[in-house]
Amino acid sequence: MLHLAVSALAWLPRGGDHPGVWATVLDWNSWDAGHYVRIAESGYHLGPGFPAFFPLYPLLIHVVNAVVPGDGVVAALLVANLAAIGALAVLHRLAEHEFGPRVAQRATWYLAAFPMGFFLFIGYNESLFLLLAVGALYAGRRGHWWLAGALGALSSATRLFGLLLIAPLAVEYVRQRTLKGIRADVLALALVPLGVVAYSVYCAIELGNPLAFSIAQDQWGRRYTFPGGAWITAWQQMSGPLAPATLGALVDAGTTLVAVVLLVLAVAGPWKFRRDQLYLVVHAGLTLVLLMSTEVGGRSMQSAARYSMEAVAVLLVLARAGARPMVDRVVLVTGVSLHAVFLVVFMSGKFLVA
Repeated sequence: MLHLAVSALAWLPRGGDHPGVWATVLDWNSWDAGHYVRIAESGYHLGPGFPAFFPLYPLLIHVVNAVVPGDGVVAALLVANLAAIGALAVLHRLAEHEFGPRVAQRATWYLAAFPMGFFLFIGYNESLFLLLAVGALYAGRRGHWWLAGALGALSSATRLFGLLLIAPLAVEYVRQRTLKGIRADVLALALVPLGVVAYSVYCAIELGNPLAFSIAQDQWGRRYTFPGGAWITAWQQMSGPLAPATLGALVDAGTTLVAVVLLVLAVAGPWKFRRDQLYLVVHAGLTLVLLMSTEVGGRSMQSAARYSMEAVAVLLVLARAGARPMVDRVVLVTGVSLHAVFLVVFMSGKFLVA
């Protein structure tokens, strides 16, 4: 309901570039969403930059588009929203398993109200990746290692960041097997990179280079620096107080900073995680370190504000702190307010939150 209301507000000043409600659907699918739809409809032979977008999400769009009325945009929205519902459900199960039903309920609400949470419900692969990544962590936590490995493989076929799951899953596997000994299911961890391997094989056959997806990153200006180096770049990119570069850096760097502070509270302080929950800290830590080492299109930590919600340990710390009614209200009101503002900015076509 929030997305529909804010989308209507965002459409008013545009004068109706597209008639009717369809304008809202189109405005929901700017930037990367359009690339995914084009890949689903036409394949990867569209230009040198398109292999940077991993194949599972456009493949699902292609499949759904074949059986659902409408075009690729409708299919993309359907896939994203179904995945978003699944991601919220799996996050609830994981949080309930770790901290109980009340924390689980707050964590689910906080994810939906996250300032960049609207990316879960538009034509991006955010919700699909989150569903698979959290599903892999939860499956591993419950000792279902082959399922965890399979979900990890699908995750790495959705985004390269899926490879990060190897570390937290390995940490949790070693913890569980310390007393019982290593078993054949340790091989399930080797499934995680198979998504990338399969895509690499496809690139070799169809595009003539197994690393086409990596080379394509150059077209978007993606580069990596030493861990934390993106903070320096973000500071250097700031100019006037209201300049787009400054606002973009503040959004991405500010969100990441808040996430880092909350992650510190997961290892020290009143909401410290138990030692057996180390896998969550490892996963969130690796995610944030990589975000703080990335530059895209000349902008430091671009999209870090939305990628940071994948560090689920951060949401769980916040949900534990939300046991205090005042904290709970502040988190929800702030989250929903920023969510609405950023959605309007995104739909207006600004690069600020792309």
